[in-house]
Amino acid sequence: MDRIRCGAALACASLFACPPAFAHVVVGARVFPVTLTFDDPGVGDEATLPQFVYAPGPGGQNEYQFQWEYDKTITPTTALIYNQGWDVLDQPGMKTHTGLENAVITGKWQSITIPSTETVFSLGVMYEFGGSQATQSIGGDATGATLPTIYAGQGLGALPIGMLRPLAVTGELSYSIPDVRLNSEGNNNGQPFFWAGGLSLQYSIPYLQSEVHHFALPDFIGRLIPLVELDWFSPAAGPASGYPETLTIAPGVIYMGDTFQVGLEALIPGNAAAGPHVGAILQVHFFFDDMFPNTLGRPLFQ
Repeated sequence: MDRIRCGAALACASLFACPPAFAHVVVGARVFPVTLTFDDPGVGDEATLPQFVYAPGPGGQNEYQFQWEYDKTITPTTALIYNQGWDVLDQPGMKTHTGLENAVITGKWQSITIPSTETVFSLGVMYEFGGSQATQSIGGDATGATLPTIYAGQGLGALPIGMLRPLAVTGELSYSIPDVRLNSEGNNNGQPFFWAGGLSLQYSIPYLQSEVHHFALPDFIGRLIPLVELDWFSPAAGPASGYPETLTIAPGVIYMGDTFQVGLEALIPGNAAAGPHVGAILQVHFFFDDMFPNTLGRPLFQ
């Protein structure tokens, strides 16, 4: 779970690790796009292929992350989600390290959906599997962790606020329970208990065009969703050596196609522990529920 443990990975140069994000969500007239640095509040049949993260570190070191994710609905409101990636850690004067990120499996339930108010709420549990020696060399943890998580999304389209109706917010909050708790010497391959969260503010031009006022914009512009994401990590209890509190600010834009989306964001350190330089994240995401509604895009049980 490198994205959730951004602070921990900093100690090993994993500065802005952000796993592939998850399902787009349709709630009434509102489409919540796939966010890039944290999960969003729904379930669906889809995949990220690929997501690329560039994370420049101190002293000329650079990390490159090539990530993927697959979401499969079990019922219309529940899903299993798998994500992982391949990282390359380049450090001046040292051997380049490569390896798989720790695999993460998530069970998720979209428990509340209110179309009239554009409200959605989900509950989930993530499990991060412990990594190999190669995974540890790129900043991954040797031991696993369980993360109960809540997700929420709220559109503002039902409010009488005119041109601000296309605004929406989404968020995530997780609490990590490690398989092995980090000891005071920091040498037992454990992790601390920690909180991790994300928040996004989105302005949907497709919603503006269809629900507020049609401005006859060019098709490309009419499919854009500018947004800003915040990604935050903080230890919940000591010892937590090598796991500083971090904040990353990610402004960018998403292009929403009929069966896919493409997102691009800068990764800006929000505090000193989040790193010295600006990184970037690029995501290509496909919606199987739109591409293959009768096969790959269907829940296993209706």
